[in-house]
Amino acid sequence: MRVLITGAGGFIGSELVRALLSTGQLIDRHGVPRAIDRVLLVDSYLPIGSGESWVERIQGDISDDAVLRRIADWQPDSVFHLAAMLTSAAANEPDRALHVNVSALAQLIALVGSQTAPPKFIFPSSIAVFGGALPDVVDDDLVQHPQTSYGTHKSIAELMLADATRRGEIEGRSLRLPIVLVHPGPPTSSVSDRVAAIVRDAVAGRDVTVPLKSETHIPVVSVAAVVAGLMAMHDVTSAKLNGITAINLPALTVSMADIVAALRRTVDPSRLGKITFAPDATLEAIVDSWPKGFVSRTASAVGISSDASFESIARHYIASLGNA
Repeated sequence: MRVLITGAGGFIGSELVRALLSTGQLIDRHGVPRAIDRVLLVDSYLPIGSGESWVERIQGDISDDAVLRRIADWQPDSVFHLAAMLTSAAANEPDRALHVNVSALAQLIALVGSQTAPPKFIFPSSIAVFGGALPDVVDDDLVQHPQTSYGTHKSIAELMLADATRRGEIEGRSLRLPIVLVHPGPPTSSVSDRVAAIVRDAVAGRDVTVPLKSETHIPVVSVAAVVAGLMAMHDVTSAKLNGITAINLPALTVSMADIVAALRRTVDPSRLGKITFAPDATLEAIVDSWPKGFVSRTASAVGISSDASFESIARHYIASLGNA
């Protein structure tokens, strides 16, 4: 089996690469387990590899025609398409973001799609496809009203993948992600990274000011659960999905107080940075507009679940520091 991973050098992409290389197999479109014998990693930045002869690399922009032609020549059986411009970058460069997030996806579908051997095409969508006046708990079927360019692009992408699946060119599956923790840094100005910094800094022994109220709740997921979810979406049969091409990745809903308590239970107190609360009204208003719960009626049926606890998210992050 030939597996393409775009965005392979990123936060989620690098975790997915490690998991696939460790697992060594996936379920093909006929429902048969097959060994992964070739892997193609694509990203604008790729860390130095360990030299496996069956892992190939293209360092370049997914919107570059030359990169897309090389991917087409490679003819993947399965695609994990993670390459994207994220929220802040998409807001700052809307034209370029549209080209990367939407136009490049359309080209990629056209180049790898096949009526005779449609590849599986797995795509991480986002909670950002939902917006406006939201209920406290968002499920798979809520009408999408994205409030950002990034969320709009993800919503368009879901429809493009569903349409190409309907035409029989690919087997597209989209998994919508809530806040994914814990990004290792460097820090950014994004709201989700302000949350990640609570864990990142406290674990590193640095003092932390939590910029939200202790009772503020958010939906979160570990990068490990994201990778497991993407792989489960790949391996599930079309029959079991029953025509569904996009679902939510169920989240663990936690308060800021829950996060702090979990850190104090997980990390040696002598090593943990001092944690205090100083709510930022602007940040609080943004987070208050988010759903508190993120659920799916289909996820459990295909083997996808939320993290068991915030302690498990913190432990996974701490363990990942040894692999840095």
